[in-house]
Amino acid sequence: MKDKLIQIKLSRLIIGGILLLWFILLSYFKPTPNVVDKYAKEKKEIDRLQHNIFLLKEGQRILSKNVNKQVIVIDSLEEEIIVTEQELTQTRTYYGNKIKDLTSASNTELEQFFTNRYQ
Repeated sequence: MKDKLIQIKLSRLIIGGILLLWFILLSYFKPTPNVVDKYAKEKKEIDRLQHNIFLLKEGQRILSKNVNKQVIVIDSLEEEIIVTEQELTQTRTYYGNKIKDLTSASNTELEQFFTNRYQ
């Protein structure tokens, strides 16, 4: 048994060496966690951006609601302005007619007007 010779083909020796080297490299570098880490970082960034989008949409909804409230207030104020302008026009017309009547009134009519006014 001492003199037994073990013969291995060169091609099997090369393939075995390559497999051994490949196994050593895979166990040393462990590429799977790096890919997972990269995906986790990207997923975290995507989640952060989706949260930012949600916050922006919520802010936009709140601002739109406030704008709509202000539009309602502006519309009601415009209606008040129109009513006030109509009342002002009516008051001007009324007192304009009174002044016109008084400028063409005689002394007797003026005396009666002021007597009735300050009673």
